[in-house]
Amino acid sequence: MYAYIPGTFVMVASLAIASVIAFASWKRREASGARAFFVFALGVLVWSLGEGSALLPLGRNWQVFWGEAALVGVAVLVPAWMAFVMLYTGKEQRFTLAATLSAAIVPVTAVVLCLSNTMTITELVEGTPYLLITGAAYLVVIISIIFLVAMLLTAPAMYRRQIGFVLMGALIPWAAVLSPPLTASGLTPSAGWCVLCVMAAALAASAGALKEGLFGTVPLSKDRYFNALTDGIFVLDPQFRLIEANKKGEEMVRHHSEELTGLPAAEFINHFPELQKGYEGKYEATHVQSMKKADGSREHYELRISPITDWRSRTTGHFLLVRDISRLKETEDALRIAHKKVSILSEISQHDIKNQLEVIAGYGGILDEITPEDSEQKMYVRRILEASEMIAEHIAASKDYRDLGIRTPEWQSVAIEADQASRILKNHGIALDVEAGDLEIYADPLFRKVFYNLFENTIRHGGTVTTVKVSASEFEGRGVITVEDDGRGVAAEIKEKIFERQYGSHSGLGLFLTREILSATGISIRERGTPGRGARFEILVPPEGCRRPGPGGEHSG
Repeated sequence: MYAYIPGTFVMVASLAIASVIAFASWKRREASGARAFFVFALGVLVWSLGEGSALLPLGRNWQVFWGEAALVGVAVLVPAWMAFVMLYTGKEQRFTLAATLSAAIVPVTAVVLCLSNTMTITELVEGTPYLLITGAAYLVVIISIIFLVAMLLTAPAMYRRQIGFVLMGALIPWAAVLSPPLTASGLTPSAGWCVLCVMAAALAASAGALKEGLFGTVPLSKDRYFNALTDGIFVLDPQFRLIEANKKGEEMVRHHSEELTGLPAAEFINHFPELQKGYEGKYEATHVQSMKKADGSREHYELRISPITDWRSRTTGHFLLVRDISRLKETEDALRIAHKKVSILSEISQHDIKNQLEVIAGYGGILDEITPEDSEQKMYVRRILEASEMIAEHIAASKDYRDLGIRTPEWQSVAIEADQASRILKNHGIALDVEAGDLEIYADPLFRKVFYNLFENTIRHGGTVTTVKVSASEFEGRGVITVEDDGRGVAAEIKEKIFERQYGSHSGLGLFLTREILSATGISIRERGTPGRGARFEILVPPEGCRRPGPGGEHSG
């Protein structure tokens, strides 16, 4: 019958925890220090297996085998922990290899002596050899504590919780060896107690890995990535005082971050108060500033600020990005000037063409009146007039298409834009019903033209339409704006073709231009009506492209 052996539960739990930790760190093996931590977890796993097997009623040969396995585990975990701490604290360029080899000397020597039968396991865990092995292990612990404390004292607040977990992992074994339950039993602790201490240390360190972002965003990444960015980065505390800045940020303000640490950002960032005015601490805010240089030229910067939150969604600081957009502004200005010149030339050309079209329309109208109704000449005159009308519509559409994408997209009210475009419906006795609430979408400034084109399409092709309805809803996380009428609808075989250029019985540009205006900001449109029961156009807006004003004027997506 099975009899419980003291320490069995601790060993089984240690094996399970060590396996989970090893697996978790291996999944993050590409991060700095993760591979060393994986080897450390493997060492704990082998040690737990060896110590756990010593509790079982096995033969002497197996007892010796698993005792040697436990010693191998110790020889692995001690230098692996040293390598992990060196990598984590950013000392790997100078100290990792030397520190790892130094930490491995004593435990590896013990393993060699044991495997070569020079000394037995019993001799190694008693007296002077035991003191040397444990002394070497705790020397590694003390060194790691020193490095981690130094790192904790200089690290930004956003990293301190993570470092604290790793430091806790280093302190647990040292605290355990000084604790009354252990010292009361002499210098040689029980196997279960040793494994329990190391597992507690491993759990504390792995808590940083799984919960606090260890192996994801670690403090040493500042040297590798933070300072390599070409944008100025400033980490601020909740009161907007500087915590740290990257090298580019220091170049921009012409000071080292140590000189400015603790100072309000408004003292060294131009126009920061203007940025603060539009920033409530919950959502990202942007401000563009221009500064005149000594040579008369101008520099342009984009300032972006966003909150830094902890795992409870509490704001623990602010992340300020300063980007030099001078070249971008110069390019934009050059494009704007070029577009202005092209627009002037286009407007002159269009004006002259319109004048000639009016002449054609005028004389064509006279010819239409004096030409006999059933004559062949009457047909030719009307074709000329229809062609001139078509040319006029193409010119109007080309003007809209020319302006598409030139101006910055903006937030626009669906209800207001639909109402502003509804005059064409009222002129034809068609009622408009808008049920879009306070929905706003981020679209090209020509967004109103979308409603105008859809309303015009209803008048031209809807037949006996009495009402057009505009409504808003949500579908699969996207905003859906629906424009539907009670006319004849759209045949199933042409639902996609109607958005193609030059398709249809008129100019063929209205719905084509509608799709182009919407696609400029990632919005799509489709026809989902039932033929014979009315057209139904659905405008699909990405989640980030729609919002509703919340309490106090705030906006929610």
